[in-house]
Amino acid sequence: MLEVDHITFSYGRHTVLNDVTFDVAPGEIVALTGANGAGKTTLLRVLACLLMQDSGSVRLDSVNPLLRPIKYRRGIGYLSEHCPLYSDMTVEAYLTYRVRLKGERSMRVRKRVSEALEMCGLDEVYKTRIRLLSHGYRKRVGLADALVQHPKLLLLDDPLAGLDVRQRKKTAAVLTAASSRAAIIVSGHEIHEMLEWCTRFVVLGKGRVTATYRTSDYSREELSRLLEQQVGSGAGGEVRS
Repeated sequence: MLEVDHITFSYGRHTVLNDVTFDVAPGEIVALTGANGAGKTTLLRVLACLLMQDSGSVRLDSVNPLLRPIKYRRGIGYLSEHCPLYSDMTVEAYLTYRVRLKGERSMRVRKRVSEALEMCGLDEVYKTRIRLLSHGYRKRVGLADALVQHPKLLLLDDPLAGLDVRQRKKTAAVLTAASSRAAIIVSGHEIHEMLEWCTRFVVLGKGRVTATYRTSDYSREELSRLLEQQVGSGAGGEVRS
């Protein structure tokens, strides 16, 4: 589904991504992890068409975002790290606005919003103004926005940050359900929790893919140890798949 092929990106003379290559199949939840500054957020922004790579290519179902950006963007849902929202709108009004902005047909708007509210557990607060919501609920609104058009690919930048255990479990359940019809890339540092529901880990170190691990190939304890070694050192290692 998603093919990331030899992506390189620099801010001036500073190389942030260096020859990044991997793929994501339908139904996978791929955890993108690594030390701070490894390039995770930059990579997600490239995949979301917010930044243009210096070299390399990205394809989603063979669609190149540089050649067909509108079609590519219609196939993705993106949640940024800081989850910008319109604080004076109600949850329902915000999601309705976002669905219309994304070009959904008028007759489907209400259905899409209703589905997103239910999936993300927002039914009880849909009439609440966003500025009155807790941090956890705001994250859910951002996730609902990313999910609202049933994207083929979900790109989620640190969606578990700042959430308590109950909220993290709810988010994990939402993503597991969403993976039935989407490929998912989720960045974060919560390795122990992500081991429970991610199907593969891609480790970045200094802008390179230093290792990949399929969760089905390891015991949870062994994979946790390997990932902590990779992320803690921030250094390169043997690439495994």
